[in-house]
Amino acid sequence: MTSSSTDQPITLFSDQPLSAFDQGMAAELIKRRNPNLGSLLITERAPFYVTILYRMLLFKRDHELEPLYDDIYQAVFHPLEGLEQTEYSPDRFRTDLDQLANWNLVSSRIEKQRLRGYRDNRKRKFRYRLSDEAASLLHWLEQRLQDELEERSNDARDLLGEVRGALGELLRLLHGLRLNAEGQEDSARRIIFQLGKADDLCQSTTEGLIDLNGRLMAFLLRRYEADEVRIILGELDNYVQVFLKQAFGLRREIVPLLHRLQKRSIQDKLHFAFTAMEKERRLAPHLLQVRREASGLAIPDRLNRFFEDQGGLDHLLQRINESSLQVWQKLRSHLQELERKNHRLQDLRHRIEEIASLDESVVPLHFMEKLCSCGQGFFDRNYWDSREKADPPQPSRRISRKEKIIRAYIKPKKKSDGPVQSMDEARLASLEKWLQEKVLSPPANGQVEKGDFGEFADFPRIMELARAGLLGEGKRLASIALLLQAAEERAKLDFASCQLDLPKLTVKAN
Repeated sequence: MTSSSTDQPITLFSDQPLSAFDQGMAAELIKRRNPNLGSLLITERAPFYVTILYRMLLFKRDHELEPLYDDIYQAVFHPLEGLEQTEYSPDRFRTDLDQLANWNLVSSRIEKQRLRGYRDNRKRKFRYRLSDEAASLLHWLEQRLQDELEERSNDARDLLGEVRGALGELLRLLHGLRLNAEGQEDSARRIIFQLGKADDLCQSTTEGLIDLNGRLMAFLLRRYEADEVRIILGELDNYVQVFLKQAFGLRREIVPLLHRLQKRSIQDKLHFAFTAMEKERRLAPHLLQVRREASGLAIPDRLNRFFEDQGGLDHLLQRINESSLQVWQKLRSHLQELERKNHRLQDLRHRIEEIASLDESVVPLHFMEKLCSCGQGFFDRNYWDSREKADPPQPSRRISRKEKIIRAYIKPKKKSDGPVQSMDEARLASLEKWLQEKVLSPPANGQVEKGDFGEFADFPRIMELARAGLLGEGKRLASIALLLQAAEERAKLDFASCQLDLPKLTVKAN
């Protein structure tokens, strides 16, 4: 499927992800992935497998892409011995490494320099390489652990400032680019890098703002103490107002840069830069991986839609503002409720202290009566006082239910005077009657191709005759004392504007 820069194919990473999702493209996320990655995480020996793979990743970071079998074993022996709680034997290591190889998480090759003969089958002659998908999984696990330990995230304001800087540098490079000039590959590469950097920063900004909105909404689901609520309210009053003000200010500085990027001359220079880099990429396609022209030229339009009035950035900032207001209202009412409860507790403490300070002979009867009267039902709808008692509650009247006649939805069968027949027997009887009228009587005398046919309903009857007389050795047709024979010669029936090609069939008495 080919497309130009103005007619992009809809993918999950385009500006229409919901349309791509509705077309079922979410399944593409796992279409080419190794399904054994899931097995790695759920197996009982997952800690051992991950330890081996992570050590191979450390080898790779030390520029050792294919470590030897012995080097891997010596590197993982002590940590795996601690996990095993016993000696981690070479046989156990061989089994673990073979399992990873069967899952295509590692690959091996023979180092010919270590072979001693054609019968040499020692494991020490193998070098092992970590697969790209296993390395990606380890990077993700590493990132998740680091996020849990450090709880770090990028501030959207810093990202917007980086976008502003990347766009300024991009326009400076484009201003110095000369069309159709030689030796522009270096400038073209830097232009594409700055354009991709701005696009990636916008994606990171979107993710950061969505995370910030999620953290704000999480405040609505927790319970707090009064002091903690006051701290959070203070943070909301300061941070959100300052954050929104600075974010909108950065947006106003970015929009003019994007308008300059939409000029025709700038677009021509971008196209020239992508063309130049594509020529350089073709010289070394396995080594150079750059943004392709089809997706790269759409970046300015995508950035413009994100930063324009009522665009993606405005919607995200408005959502954060609405969420902060909801959190502020909820926490403010929650703080008032906590303060009210605290006042009631203080009143009770003061009253208890007051009663405790009374003399031992003094009994606060009036206070005790008021305190215990709450259990006597102030909210009773019937009148009562200290002398007149309220009427006792009446039991609820039971509503009688009349039994309904169960309706039979299946109509009763009509009884006939004849003997009881099954459905198959009735069909055979109808077929026999049709044969007597159309085939067995003169002039056909049992030859089907000479039968007295004239209606379209006769075609299904012929097919039913063939099924009953030819299938199952003709047992169904034999039950009505008839036999069907088929010849090798062919016949053709033509009536009711239809034709049927069939062997010559003859019906005889059995």
